[in-house]
Amino acid sequence: MANQLTDKDLCEVLSDIFVDNEVDYEHTASVARHFPPEHVESALFEWVAPVCYTNALTLVPPIWSGFEREALWHDIQELLAKEQSAGLVRKRVISFRQRYLRKEYADEWRKLSALLIQQR
Repeated sequence: MANQLTDKDLCEVLSDIFVDNEVDYEHTASVARHFPPEHVESALFEWVAPVCYTNALTLVPPIWSGFEREALWHDIQELLAKEQSAGLVRKRVISFRQRYLRKEYADEWRKLSALLIQQR
């Protein structure tokens, strides 16, 4: 199975960063290491975080045990399709959101990327 990991698998494991539980970075890295680090970073900040971050910001998150795999993938595909056809104003909003997410979740990325570097 390890050679057959897909972007869907990667997104599912990255979504654990946004649930109301302790993040198992070792497990996340065990999946993420099958992808180039640049791809993992992009998937985290450009696909998964925009769909999942609001869960982590709520006082009582509605999702605390994990995002449903198929629903998560559907939401990511929907987001990417909308962003591809976005106009100038929407692209600026997307850019602002990306900067916010990269700043807000910088510590999480540092923890994960450190494990990815160790495992290579």
